[in-house]
Amino acid sequence: MGKPAAGGSFILSPMHVYLCPSPELYSLYHRPKSIVIIVDIFRASTTMVAAFAHGAKGILPVASTEEAEEIGTRLGALIAAERNVVRCPFAQLGNDPAEYTTELVAGREIVFTTTNGTRALTIAQAHGAEEILVGALTNLRATINYCQQSGRDVVVLAAGWKGQASMEDMLYAGAFAVESGATAGDDTTRMVSSLWKMHALSLEERTEYIKSSEHYARLEQAGFSDCVPYCMSLSLFDLVLRLESGWLRALQS
Repeated sequence: MGKPAAGGSFILSPMHVYLCPSPELYSLYHRPKSIVIIVDIFRASTTMVAAFAHGAKGILPVASTEEAEEIGTRLGALIAAERNVVRCPFAQLGNDPAEYTTELVAGREIVFTTTNGTRALTIAQAHGAEEILVGALTNLRATINYCQQSGRDVVVLAAGWKGQASMEDMLYAGAFAVESGATAGDDTTRMVSSLWKMHALSLEERTEYIKSSEHYARLEQAGFSDCVPYCMSLSLFDLVLRLESGWLRALQS
């Protein structure tokens, strides 16, 4: 969307960013024509970016562990399944980005289910989201560039934890708005933009800040807190993850 400028050129209107803090609220935040970015920083979206960065061919997100086991076996794909931070016994992969090495995932398709992230994806699909991306801090700049080029507004759908809001996922909306120069479209985005500026501009600051979050405590208890600095790192990969006919595919930005 935009307006003609003098001389007949075309100027895009400022991109607006909206934050849906929980999948349970998505019906209230659905905006036709907007791009929806699914965000699960700890750890599904970060792990999906890592998989593609190391050569994965595609990821099929599914809602249940039963679907993951059945479809993965039928397709001869790798199965990635996690519940409550821990890998499911039948799966080759869990939800830790460190597991997704080039040796294991390059050229492979992955059937993927997690406690929160894949659920957010299915909810957005069910409500008719026109275009769905998966975003992490590790591919932030590439995702921003893609959205800016589209000229459309953005809804950040924070996966949260079992319907409740999570600090790290909501903070992504602040990062997106501040780093893109977009306009915060609602009060929650304005609040998290201020938090990003106050507590998260450097890796050291945001890693320390996020240690007060509930999900950090879960990761620490399960022995996965070593992944936090990686998950909080900005723009490591020039990849855009887009849902196409049910499969996540990587686009070069």
